[in-house]
Amino acid sequence: MAAFAFPKSARLLRRADYVAIKQRGKSFAEGPLAASFRPRDPTSTGIAVAGARVGLTVSSKIGSAVTRNRIKRRLREAVRLELASLPAVDLVLVARASAPSASVEEFREWLRGAASRMRTVA
Repeated sequence: MAAFAFPKSARLLRRADYVAIKQRGKSFAEGPLAASFRPRDPTSTGIAVAGARVGLTVSSKIGSAVTRNRIKRRLREAVRLELASLPAVDLVLVARASAPSASVEEFREWLRGAASRMRTVA
């Protein structure tokens, strides 16, 4: 099902992108995640703006490598399922202290709320 993929084109891959979003974007935090985002700029690349690009961050403060990887897997799955409903933004998600106990469904619910919040702000 291509509609539920998380392709490379939908990921933030460069550190410079993460830093730019954190510095020049808008942020909010609640529940298991914190988010920084900014609307996609169609003139910055030659690629048409089709949807969101998402980057994930899980700090070592959250727990061991096993815990961090488990959070990343759950979060990637939630993003994969909700990617089509996200607005055209560059989005950085940062796991917070309550993230280890969150399920994929809780992450999906958070993303749905964040999507509506980003639409009203952006």
